[in-house]
Amino acid sequence: MHVDLVAIDGGNTHLKLGWFMDGILTDVHRVDKLPHLEEKLSLTVPLAVANVGSFGLGNYLNEHGFTSVEITNALPLPFKHHYKTPTTLGIDRLCNMAAAQALHPNTDVLVMDLGTCIKIDFIDALGVYQGGTISPGCSLRFKSLNDYTANLPLLTPEKSWELAGNSTQESLIFGIMGSVQAELEFYISAYSKKYQQLIIYLTGGDAHYFDFGQKKSIFVDENLTLKGIYALYRFQNS
Repeated sequence: MHVDLVAIDGGNTHLKLGWFMDGILTDVHRVDKLPHLEEKLSLTVPLAVANVGSFGLGNYLNEHGFTSVEITNALPLPFKHHYKTPTTLGIDRLCNMAAAQALHPNTDVLVMDLGTCIKIDFIDALGVYQGGTISPGCSLRFKSLNDYTANLPLLTPEKSWELAGNSTQESLIFGIMGSVQAELEFYISAYSKKYQQLIIYLTGGDAHYFDFGQKKSIFVDENLTLKGIYALYRFQNS
């Protein structure tokens, strides 16, 4: 096996790198600063970059002699869509849809990407991306309560919570984590009623905070966006 591509997912908080060997994702690393990229990459391995952050990533790679292909929403896609503002459609959402289609062709797939924002997107069994929703992620919810109130502390997500908190800290954690869980459960229920054979993916850095039990139709894959970058790279270079 040999490395045929390094996919780079440029998010709002960090860079995520995925090594693909003969089409299989074999290794993943996170990088917080651009200078650390040189330690991870090789000049002889092609790069595919999907960037929604503000790292100046493309310029950095070019200046340091790396060969990279930028995955954008202006390039051909392996599926159709009816999005009214395609130029504003985040490439990370398109990558998730490309991965969903590649993993489950001819299937209704709902992807819930839990990161800085919560992005919920749906592609149907006919291969048509139907759009989705965007809402604040867990950390943004915690930050907004700290920013726009005088006395509420800045907290971070936690894995477990109850229905009612017995302190201000518990009330914040339980309220925010519970509200996100309820949001996700609403969309899972609504889509499942409409699409009987629905497959659901949870991805993104916050996916591990949420547990929907041992349901056969729900998968957790924190590297789904990287797999979508690879799928779009292969499609656009086929």
